[in-house]
Amino acid sequence: MLSQANIAEWRLCAPSLREADVADGETLYRQGEEPGFLHCLMRGVVRLSHIAESGAQITLAIAQAGDLFGRVAPGRASAHSASAIGDARVLMFAPSDVDRLVANSSSFANFLSAGLEASRERAERKLIDRQTKTVATRLIETLGELARAFGAPCPHGYSLEIRLTQQDIADLVHASRPVVTRIMNDLRRRGALDYRRDLICVNHLALRSLAKEKSADL
Repeated sequence: MLSQANIAEWRLCAPSLREADVADGETLYRQGEEPGFLHCLMRGVVRLSHIAESGAQITLAIAQAGDLFGRVAPGRASAHSASAIGDARVLMFAPSDVDRLVANSSSFANFLSAGLEASRERAERKLIDRQTKTVATRLIETLGELARAFGAPCPHGYSLEIRLTQQDIADLVHASRPVVTRIMNDLRRRGALDYRRDLICVNHLALRSLAKEKSADL
């Protein structure tokens, strides 16, 4: 995670570098528009989504603290939108800042390289998982990752402190909502999930046990 010392150092050669608070539901940039900044999420959650030709909104990823999104260089429209789920805080780098910082700050160059590499690895892993794992396995692993990243302790394990619909989760695991609903209902019967108001509660120990099963017959 970035320190205030890092940010203070980078401001010396990029005075326009700024932090901004983002309200729940606020859009940082829209699909089809050129993002004005490279963003680093400092706090909160941001949904990256794509509107298909059919009009359906597809959740591509859920960004968490430390993740990079937006554009490193100007000149291209974004294929997705970015909007906050709950209140968030972002660090914003203008493209001219990025060039200047890469040239003058080894700590920023390392930060940018590590962030872009992490994004590439996540995209590669999702593609491999889609081709090699069942929907049930992908769902179990995704719920476990969400619980670790966004969960707060509750009697069932962790409650996901972000508002995600079953359609959001289906998008994240590249499956249809009916299939994901059926699997989640089965996970609930097995004691791996529960629901409280609009939150999903995840029993991570039960999920871990199910993930080890050789046959994914959920």
